[in-house]
Amino acid sequence: MTDQSIIDRLATQPHDRPLIVLDDDMHPATMSLGELRARAETIAGALHHTYGVGPGHRVCVLGRTSLELIATLFGIWRAGAAVTVLPFPRGGDAAELQDLVQRRVTAAQGTVVVTDPQAVDAIKATNSVPVTDFSSLALGTRGQPLPLPSADDTALLQFTSGTTAHPRAVAVTQGQIVANSHECFAAGGMRPGDVFVSWLPLFHDMGIIFLTGAITHGYTACTMATQTFSARPGSWLEAIGTYRAAATVAPNFAYGLANRYLTLRRGGYDLSSLRHAVNGAEPIDADALQRFTTTAAEYGMPPTAMAPSYGLAEATLAVTLGRHDETYRSVTVDRAALEDGEARPVAGTAPGRAFVDCGRPIHHTTLTITDDAGLPLADGRIGSIRVQGPGVVAQYWTADGSPHSTPLQDEAGRLVTGDLGFQLDGRLYVCGRQKDMIIVAGRNLYPEDFEFATEKINGIRLGNVMAFSLPSTESMIVVAETSLVGAPAAELARTVRETLSQELSYTPHDVVLVSPRSLPKTTSGKRQRGQCRNQYETNQLAVRASTLVAK
Repeated sequence: MTDQSIIDRLATQPHDRPLIVLDDDMHPATMSLGELRARAETIAGALHHTYGVGPGHRVCVLGRTSLELIATLFGIWRAGAAVTVLPFPRGGDAAELQDLVQRRVTAAQGTVVVTDPQAVDAIKATNSVPVTDFSSLALGTRGQPLPLPSADDTALLQFTSGTTAHPRAVAVTQGQIVANSHECFAAGGMRPGDVFVSWLPLFHDMGIIFLTGAITHGYTACTMATQTFSARPGSWLEAIGTYRAAATVAPNFAYGLANRYLTLRRGGYDLSSLRHAVNGAEPIDADALQRFTTTAAEYGMPPTAMAPSYGLAEATLAVTLGRHDETYRSVTVDRAALEDGEARPVAGTAPGRAFVDCGRPIHHTTLTITDDAGLPLADGRIGSIRVQGPGVVAQYWTADGSPHSTPLQDEAGRLVTGDLGFQLDGRLYVCGRQKDMIIVAGRNLYPEDFEFATEKINGIRLGNVMAFSLPSTESMIVVAETSLVGAPAAELARTVRETLSQELSYTPHDVVLVSPRSLPKTTSGKRQRGQCRNQYETNQLAVRASTLVAK
């Protein structure tokens, strides 16, 4: 399907298939796919005739998820141009927003910025490129019909999350989005007319590619603004039940929140329609996933629905994915062997680290676990995850097409992901980022172990723990958010330290508890361990307690 453009694929779908966007009160606004195609034609014409937009141009978009924003995306693709969806800053500060927009527009060399009407003046004040709003484009003059876009036209300039480096841009074509999303929904056993529900932000690759795929492949897409989910996580579960969703997608932390919500709010939700609940975009905690699937089963979700996955922007999106007709597997491996590079399963309830399988490679994609020299490793050996397939990009984007300073592929043409993992029976198990692995006293320790164990302790905020080593030392630090202050916070810090020492056979050099919402994260919510390390070393953390007597 890499030979089909987004617009070509959309043209094959039923005219009356609905697209649904829910507001904060869960009231639906709808648009048929026929109307979406008509609006896209108008918007494409306005972009072309007013701003000269066409193939090779980038259009930057900023706004809450809405029918107007989605129609604008398809209008940009109808014009053959690429979309860069701009993220909102985590703090919501106007000056921070202006700075972020200016930096991202400059990096993308955007031709025009399209945003909500109320944001136009603020963005104009700090940007030299033209700025317009969704409504003005939709009322524009269509003009002469434009040439149809090609599957090879760049559709998305996706900035990577920047968890271990400054964000870099990946250029994904229309054909790659069509093909990769097709494989994702095929793994979910989706049928024409099935409903897909999402709340993911459209500046995140998983959010925009899954939603675009749902629309272009003829499913009923039901989405909402991320702010709606953030204010009330139950809105996601409510939408699944109300619209009888067959598929949904979210990062691991969201399933943890959903488990808490289902546990506390007993009753009122129906998850029996779900056949494919994709879990990706961040490390997956086996225990947390088991708790969700157990609780969700009480609301009708079948055990085969949960589908852990692995992917990255440099491979368009999905690399491996669980299927709708298979129950995901979990394996517990010996910690000592793990630290020596081997995933050796332990029997029964013996202690160890639990991993969740992230499925098998999608069609036409191959995955190899290698050593540092690129030589393949046997099943159960931990090594570099390397990928080949039609979704893999050749290099990071540069405006003039010149080679990027950071190579992506090895000599065999495989994408070097920077992630560590192992395979068992053809299924992928992900250990973590190679750059984040902590080497202490000759042991290979993974920050996820310390983060997952810490999150289970009462008083620690779920999804808000970071572990890292200090440069040139063998000292490991754990930083976590808490609402506690004073003596209770100090006691909690000691509890965390003692728990980690007992469960992981390693005592952190320091456990630091900080204020809620103070840990550094990317705009998509991923942990920035390197920045947290810098804040620790320069005493910039909002410290509430520390296990060190003196800093």
